[in-house]
Formats: sequence, structure tokens, C-alpha cells
Amino acid sequence: MRQNSFLGVLTLQETAEMNETGFSDDDNDTFVGNRSVEQYDEPWFDWNTMQAVRDIIRYVVLALGVPGNVLSAIVWLRRHIASENPSAIYLAALAINDIVLLIVLGVERWTSCYTRVDGWLCRFIVISIWSTLFLEPLLVLTFSVVRLIAIRRPLQVYLMLQVLCILD
Repeated sequence: MRQNSFLGVLTLQETAEMNETGFSDDDNDTFVGNRSVEQYDEPWFDWNTMQAVRDIIRYVVLALGVPGNVLSAIVWLRRHIASENPSAIYLAALAINDIVLLIVLGVERWTSCYTRVDGWLCRFIVISIWSTLFLEPLLVLTFSVVRLIAIRRPLQVYLMLQVLCILD
């Protein structure tokens, strides 16, 4: 019987030689299901390389994310844009939330708080990360609800804005 079948797949000849119990001989000493697949001695990745790639990606995200979100917040918070578009406030809040998250993640990496949570600074960083991570989906949800209301009931939104502008 051939012992080097690929990934334990039986050939027709091996299946014919096997009895009902799964053993290929009458002595019941070679169970066909116990064949092992060729194992690799070394992992397919190097842990130090993976950490270096992760750090490079983190620095690229910080380098592009902070200026991009600052620019986005400045654009959305301009008076003529924010006054004409109610959704601009939500998008500006989302950009500010992302700025805070990126800065706090950078400080966390710099202070090594990702490996230990002792001291007031590390606790503040962990609380800041979790609060910004929970706030972001809520901002997206409120933005979506505002857009849904504006699409489903445009005249009522327009009248409500007129009433608010008259009262101010």
C-alpha cells in the first residue's frame, strides 16, 4: 500500500484494501486515518517582521490621519458651511473624534501603555480610547438618522429650521 498520499486522501486501491473498521491490514496496526500531513518546522512569518510592518502602518495612518482630519474639521466647521448644512456638525464631530483617537493612540504607543495599565496617564489613555471608539458609531448613527429624516420629511425639516431661525 502507498503511504505518501497527498493530505491523507485515499486512492481507489487503498480504499479497496481497507476493511470495514478503517484498518488496511488484518493485524489492525495501520489505521488509515492516522496519516499525518507534512508539517513545517518554521512558521511562515517572522514575528519581528510582522511587528515592524504593524508599526510602519501605524505611523503612516498617524501621519495621514491627523492632518486629514484637522483639514476636514476646519472645512466642516466654517460658518457658511455649518449654518447651511446641519450634517456638517456631525461630520466635524466625527473628524474631531478621529483626531482625538489618533493622538491618544500615538501617546499610548509612545508611553508603552499598551503593555501595562498602571498610573493615571495609562488609565486616562485607556478611557479615552474606549470612549472615542464607542462615540464614533453613535455619531455615524445620528448622522444617518438626520439624513433619513431629511430625505423622508424634507418639508417638515425645512419648516422646523425656519421656526428655529425665527426664534433665534
